[in-house]
Amino acid sequence: MSPERFVSWQEHLVVAFAKEKVDSGNWPAEGALERSVKENAQDLPQGLDTPGHDIFVALVDGEEVGVLWLFTDPELTVPTTMIYDIEVGEAHRGKGLGRELLTAAEEWCADHSIGVLKLHVFANNTAAVSLYESAGFEATNINMAKQIR
Repeated sequence: MSPERFVSWQEHLVVAFAKEKVDSGNWPAEGALERSVKENAQDLPQGLDTPGHDIFVALVDGEEVGVLWLFTDPELTVPTTMIYDIEVGEAHRGKGLGRELLTAAEEWCADHSIGVLKLHVFANNTAAVSLYESAGFEATNINMAKQIR
């Protein structure tokens, strides 16, 4: 990802993440954007140069179709990479590109001797849950909530 693209991607990312947190019931709408900006700044304090973070742009015929953000924690004893963001542009969805991005993440891990690839998915994102399960991902933790009124 180029430094110029990084700026626009971050702007999109913080808005999308805040919306997902609100839609999934994890955050109240009030203050969500500010909270998302703060979390993103903590995750990427040095932008593209933040150690352990690798951010890729997916291209098809020279056109950007998606983004993949990987984080490899150097402090873990078992080499593990976390998919922090995987997104296919709206106009390009339903064409198998999400699966291709997952495959690219797996290949990157194999090339870097990473034995475990993890991700988080919001439970209300049923399309993504289905994709990840069909790609061989298994639930390792399940957070549950009940609204008490």
